[in-house]
Amino acid sequence: MTNYLMRRVLGVVVVMFAVVTGMFLLLHASPVSPVNQLAPQVAADPVARAAVEHRMGLDRPLATQYLDYVGGVVRGDFGTSLYDGSSVADQIGRALPVSLELGLLAAVFAVIPAVALGVWSVLRRGGVVDHGTRVLTVVAMSLPGYWLAVVTIVVVGDSQPDLLPGAGGFVTFGEDPATNLTVLVLPAIVLGLATFAMLTRSLRGGLADAMASDHVLFARAMGGSRLLTLRRVALRGAIVPTLTVAGVLIGGLLSGTVLVENVFQIPGIGQLMVTAFQRQDYPLALGACIATSAIFLVLNLVVDLLYPLVDPRTRAGVTRERVASAA
Repeated sequence: MTNYLMRRVLGVVVVMFAVVTGMFLLLHASPVSPVNQLAPQVAADPVARAAVEHRMGLDRPLATQYLDYVGGVVRGDFGTSLYDGSSVADQIGRALPVSLELGLLAAVFAVIPAVALGVWSVLRRGGVVDHGTRVLTVVAMSLPGYWLAVVTIVVVGDSQPDLLPGAGGFVTFGEDPATNLTVLVLPAIVLGLATFAMLTRSLRGGLADAMASDHVLFARAMGGSRLLTLRRVALRGAIVPTLTVAGVLIGGLLSGTVLVENVFQIPGIGQLMVTAFQRQDYPLALGACIATSAIFLVLNLVVDLLYPLVDPRTRAGVTRERVASAA
């Protein structure tokens, strides 16, 4: 088990290194410069531009900038914003909990109905519930999240304005839990709708295949009820592929809230990232990208570690690896 864990952690570290390197090179390969965001008289003066670039460290060799940045990231220092000189880590620390809360709420709204509807549709396979589930999930996956967010604001904004945070109206959970949860409900539903649809289809397909397998048919022949056989036998066979899909989708919910946050004016990591790119603020943009990538990778690492707990075949593979390494 230790070797299994070490390999997964090493894989996360390697991918994070690749993400940092790739994003750093892509941002610095862009023809735009943060100096262009300064006053026109400064941006148009070569001497003034050179002085500002020197102060920002943009005139140093790219390799030097990269090594300095990676060294700072390893120490937990993401640098300072080129726009206002504030700490990037502090800005991420304020925005990240907001995105995590939104993503967790979206995951709750996606996973619980998906499990209930997926199981129900298999138990009523071929009936009205099953056909309705398939139609609902196709429609939910087809709706663009950005469009749905705008429509939600237009429809709900006039009748129930308290459900929308409004410009500058967002409050954190610590300040006012009731208001915080109220204004996050609609964004969370919009964000989690596509995930709900894909999880429902994945679980339904896995359960349908499992219910048609020989060991499930044998359990039914031994007198097990349909519900009991599904819960104790079929669900074990369907949970592994569904867990894989869930890890990817929920990781996207926790780290990919850019469009929804901007439409609903929620000050999370997604909105911070958009602002950083608009200002060509390299350290802030890089820090936000690293934070979102880390969330996604850590969550998928957790899913990898859950496999030995839910799949006996995986546990057997880990055991064989441990015996082979000891030998």
